Amino acid sequence: MKLFVSTLAAAVFGLSALNTADAQQNQPACSSVYTRPELLSLTPAQWTNTRNVLSAMQRDGWFGWFAYLHNQWFSQIHGNSQFFPFHRRFVHDWESVGRRYSGSFVQPYWDEMRDYRVPAASQVLTSNWVGGNGQGANRCVTNGNQGGWTMSFPSNHCFSRNFGNNGNPTSWYSPEYIQSFIQRDTTMAQFRPDIEYSLHGVVHINIGGDMLQGYSPNDWIFMLHHTNIDRLWWQWQLNNRMWTMDGPNFDNSAISLNTNIAYYNQPIRS
Repeated sequence: MKLFVSTLAAAVFGLSALNTADAQQNQPACSSVYTRPELLSLTPAQWTNTRNVLSAMQRDGWFGWFAYLHNQWFSQIHGNSQFFPFHRRFVHDWESVGRRYSGSFVQPYWDEMRDYRVPAASQVLTSNWVGGNGQGANRCVTNGNQGGWTMSFPSNHCFSRNFGNNGNPTSWYSPEYIQSFIQRDTTMAQFRPDIEYSLHGVVHINIGGDMLQGYSPNDWIFMLHHTNIDRLWWQWQLNNRMWTMDGPNFDNSAISLNTNIAYYNQPIRS
């Protein structure tokens, strides 16, 4: 949790500003800092390393594990204020596993708002990167870094995508639209549904296939997407909302920084 917060803070404001904010909440300063890049900014060597890490994680069952975990806790981590803290921790844990295979691995994000006008034409969705739409009756993806993969959860099946609108997803949300939430929303009870039910939902729906299921982490786009969603939360936090946490928990009790993150049983503030 704090590792990613410190990463972006170092890039925007420097470590001194972050340490001041941490001190206000009696939180220790972070011990390591790295920056998460936008996917298309990776060098050829970085992309090769990333692909190698992902292939190793698939070989060793990690895609299946994270798909299982997300599916098991799906109802507790959507539609309530667990949404942002759970997915921040979830992506951080994914990234930590990847760094066991390569110390230089960092989970990138996809700036989907850049591609909002014609999503299907995004460079990200080409064979050189994450691949495109699925083919055939089972919508199996045949190109990109996961092309031809067999996913293990919930049972063995070809890795699939089924783009919305008959393969040509309609435009999704513009940068200006999303930034309006970041600027005007003052509570998590406002911000969470504004993001969850706009950019978050439309990407899952329009990529389709595995991404449309509770086991959506089968598709690496899930991690690219939620790293971007987490980046938007961080931008919102920078507007004097670093420690803002309110709204309902999954059991309809009031959530706070002292509430445990679903599954992890550690407080959100940790």
